[in-house]
Amino acid sequence: MKNLKAIFLLTFLIGWALITSSCQKVDVEPDPAKAILGKWEIIEMGNWPNMEPVVNPVAYSEYLVDSVLRECDYEKQTYFTKKYWIDDSLLYEGIYRENGYLLTIRYRYEFFDKNNKLRLDLQALGIYNSFIYKRIE
Repeated sequence: MKNLKAIFLLTFLIGWALITSSCQKVDVEPDPAKAILGKWEIIEMGNWPNMEPVVNPVAYSEYLVDSVLRECDYEKQTYFTKKYWIDDSLLYEGIYRENGYLLTIRYRYEFFDKNNKLRLDLQALGIYNSFIYKRIE
């Protein structure tokens, strides 16, 4: 009977240790202004939830600390810059025209997969309204 109790206690302790170690919280940046920083490459586009994979991305987007969004064309090795800002649950991208006007595009954003993927839903009519990006090095 003592052996049975010891086996039960040992099994319980091992099970408890496995459960608590697998449920440890992973640190994920809660501030979207910090979570978005870095380079992103498009991997899917479509109209959520009907998405199609992007086989050969032509560029990557890099969100910098100073609210500059830099897009790099892989083939031409050229950069195009925009302004960006995050307000509540929306991400804005802005381009200044020659006449000084700021044209903006508005997206609803969602980070997932431990902030390594980003879904942007265009807040206007378009052929494709949803885009999924993955973080790249």
